[in-house]
Amino acid sequence: MKVAEAPEQKVSAYAWYVLVVLLAVYTCNWMDRYVLVILLESIKKDLKLSDTALGFLSGFVFAGIYSLTGIVIAGIADRTSRRTVISVGLAVWSVMTAVSAFALNFFQLAVARFGVALGESACSPAACSLIADYFPVSRRATAFAIYGVGISIGMGLGLSLGGWANDVYGWRAAFLIVGLPGVLLALLVRLSVREPRRGQSESESVGARTYSAREIVRVLLSRKSFLPFAVGLGLFSFSGIAFEIWTPVYLIRGYHMSSAAVGSLTGFTEAFGGLLGTMAGGLIADRLGLKDVRWYLWMPAAAASLMVVSMLVFLHTNGTVMFVFYFLTVMYSASYLAPIVAITQRIMPVRMRAVATAVLYLLLNLIGPGAGPLVTGMLNDHFAQSYGVEAVRVSLAVNLVGTACGVALLLYSARSLLDDLSAARDALPIPAAARAALDS
Repeated sequence: MKVAEAPEQKVSAYAWYVLVVLLAVYTCNWMDRYVLVILLESIKKDLKLSDTALGFLSGFVFAGIYSLTGIVIAGIADRTSRRTVISVGLAVWSVMTAVSAFALNFFQLAVARFGVALGESACSPAACSLIADYFPVSRRATAFAIYGVGISIGMGLGLSLGGWANDVYGWRAAFLIVGLPGVLLALLVRLSVREPRRGQSESESVGARTYSAREIVRVLLSRKSFLPFAVGLGLFSFSGIAFEIWTPVYLIRGYHMSSAAVGSLTGFTEAFGGLLGTMAGGLIADRLGLKDVRWYLWMPAAAASLMVVSMLVFLHTNGTVMFVFYFLTVMYSASYLAPIVAITQRIMPVRMRAVATAVLYLLLNLIGPGAGPLVTGMLNDHFAQSYGVEAVRVSLAVNLVGTACGVALLLYSARSLLDDLSAARDALPIPAAARAALDS
């Protein structure tokens, strides 16, 4: 059985405006997160840190707080104004990014990154819930892909601006330059984004129903596809984020490039390769999903498989070919998030979408941005005596085991997806005849 879409609804011009604003917020989110990446080598020398400490700082220090506080803040977003949650979070993470400039040791920088993570955890669960209310199911993967482009643009800006500022003014100034503009964007969100009616893009009457913690756990566990594809996404990110965070260090150490040169190169690649991959992932999933909704999981599994191949080629070649496959790796790694976020919205009740997204991001961030950079840093220190500056290359290749396991989990998850979609439709308060029209 396949699942067909309901008749396509018109998307208003204001909905597109909200999406553009949320794209700007998400861009700021990833810019403030990724400026640290291009500064790692300078911070290492200035504060005299090991690679394990850098991996902990760029990974688990951020991801642990981001993931755990995200669940709590998402619960607030499911009950209150999502635009307020986003604007307050944006102001907090922007200020704390700027505060990072004044850190004098590892502990102080870690505390500042805790603050950045706390603020950024308010972003995606609330934003994804808003997008799901502004866009119908047939356009959601595309809408989430446009929102997801913020990852690529933010990475690109963080790497390029951070690399330039680091070479010209030092790593402390870089944090100030990328951090402070977000405060003004927070005001724009609060003043111009309207809170939509919950579920307005779907043919259901949502009402004021909210879910207790026990009910949330019960629903999440009842969707048998959810945990496997959420863990699978985290494993994709385990390899992908480690690659994105440690590649600039690899180029600086192994090829003796300046931070400005690496920032420009990686920033361009992350921005344009990521943009292409993110948009292609959403558009392809929406197109193939009209034929069989399981493509929302099959397509990410295929993209992750291609990422493994391109990353291995990048790590074992030189010259122009090397950077072609760097671009391809970034493109493939950017394409699998939007379809998975979109299908998460479809299998969950309307007033659980922010929390469900937060759980998805909890697993994504603990396994990916949390463990990936940290494990790679530990492997770097372990392999350093045997491989020297090549230790990063060896560590990144070893990490690809995570992606292979993630592909297997997504293929397994797709087997339960149709049943979960049927369960989601059966729970809707709409006439049986209308519900039957959604099936083919």
